[in-house]
Amino acid sequence: MNEILLGSSVLLLVVSVGILLYVRYGLVQYTTQLMYSLDAILAGDKAIDFGENKDTLNGKLQAKLYQLGEVMEQKAKENLHQRQQLETIIADISHQVKTPIASIRMYHNLLERKELEEKKREEFLAAVEHQVDKLEFFMKSMIRMSRLETGIVQVNPEKKAVYELIAQAVCDVALKAEQKKIDIVIDESIVSDKADGGELTAYFDTRWTAEAVFNILDNSVKYTQDGGKIVISARKTDFYVRIGIKDSGRGIAEARIPMIFKRFYREPESANVEGVGIGLYLAREIVMKQKGFIEVHTKTGKGTTVFVNLPVERQ
Repeated sequence: MNEILLGSSVLLLVVSVGILLYVRYGLVQYTTQLMYSLDAILAGDKAIDFGENKDTLNGKLQAKLYQLGEVMEQKAKENLHQRQQLETIIADISHQVKTPIASIRMYHNLLERKELEEKKREEFLAAVEHQVDKLEFFMKSMIRMSRLETGIVQVNPEKKAVYELIAQAVCDVALKAEQKKIDIVIDESIVSDKADGGELTAYFDTRWTAEAVFNILDNSVKYTQDGGKIVISARKTDFYVRIGIKDSGRGIAEARIPMIFKRFYREPESANVEGVGIGLYLAREIVMKQKGFIEVHTKTGKGTTVFVNLPVERQ
């Protein structure tokens, strides 16, 4: 009897040791594969087989690790893109600010001369004021752009008359147009909906959309020769009210059309034209935030037509 008990005990001990060794082997394999997977994620190895298709605990865990690796990789790409964008913005800001500051410094040095004639002094002071105005305009534009991009400012589209929007934008640009003797014509299509004879309406935020339309009109005035003409029209489609702003300016090369809405972009021929290259960028951002879009039809030497499409129903 004692021999049977002793044999059973030895057998039980052997089995227990075997089970412990098996469990230890499984844990070693599990942790080894886990460490291998983690090392692969950290190293960015895309060729590794995570075994996520295996219906085991290790396979399920590795599937989660694979998803974690993809999320981390995407975040890394986004951070790199944001860093590159920030570097570009800083470079652009530096370029935009450098010229006015250099001009102000130069005029300041000239104004320090005691023998300077009074007439020249007045000219230089006016030039300094102009450069300060440019800096002020640039900083205000940067603030508006920043507030839009970061979501600090929210647009609140409401059903409004398109005519009121156009009237506000035209009033803001009228003085500049008058100085260049540019005729701004508002087509009767702006006032009423031809389909039902009622008032032409769309959904938009009056304040911000008026600024967007003003920026487009301001560009039209800048790049239209003295004595030119700008025609503003509108028509209702199935989903949008399409506001057209057509000028008789010099037009834009087709290859440059995708570039004109980029931040700080200016055509090489526009160095002598006032501006910093933010207006059209802001206009597009404002319209897109309201579920609308902007189109540009242009031909070099034949003028440009910009279409602002605003939703006719709440989005």
